[in-house]
Amino acid sequence: MATIDLVGVPIPIDLPEFRNDATLLKKIKQLESLIEIQYDMYDVEDALRALQNSRSSKNQQKLCEILNCCYPWTISECILSYVIVLYAKQFMSSEGRTSLARQVNAIFGNDKDKHDYTMDLRNKFYAHHEFEANRHQLFCLPNVPTPGMVRLNRPGQTTRTPMSMSVDPKKIDFCISKVQQHLQDRIDGLCTHIENDLTDDQLKILLETPKEELMSNHWQESSVNKRHPLSRRKT
Repeated sequence: MATIDLVGVPIPIDLPEFRNDATLLKKIKQLESLIEIQYDMYDVEDALRALQNSRSSKNQQKLCEILNCCYPWTISECILSYVIVLYAKQFMSSEGRTSLARQVNAIFGNDKDKHDYTMDLRNKFYAHHEFEANRHQLFCLPNVPTPGMVRLNRPGQTTRTPMSMSVDPKKIDFCISKVQQHLQDRIDGLCTHIENDLTDDQLKILLETPKEELMSNHWQESSVNKRHPLSRRKT
């Protein structure tokens, strides 16, 4: 029985047979971007589950004891910010990676309001300050330090709203599911197109080139080719 390599080899897109095929390169770039987004959405899904578990009083107390936090909701707030920012990232324009910004209607249809709800948290709370949450009102102390004068009470009255206890996680979960399904459909379609449209020369390279050669020369995550995680991506 033949042994099947379940890892495979990198597609050598810098070789002429691939580099000169603009249509193939475009599909590969789209596919890689969509898979990167898919993994981000896996993280969002896991984090949302952690958020829901962290909102119970019992779990909040345990987390505070383990992490030495001052407020029971601090961890939930941190998780929610991660969920919202990472979700919204997929719909923001960026160089080098596909965005889902133009796919909103195709993904959500009549349920776009749930997506808007989630994006509003990013745009009006985490990126900007348009919600009433977390406001400060200045107070003063009359006749202090002497009659006829006032001294500002700088702490005043600050309202801190635990956003993690105010949001509707079901709406966010719905959005995640819709995006995941959309991504899977597009990924499946692109995989089929790429596999079926390879030329004879491209197939020959992939089938006959020794694995060691392809891994050594074309694997971006090899010890020789690995890029610094904070370097600016080119594709």
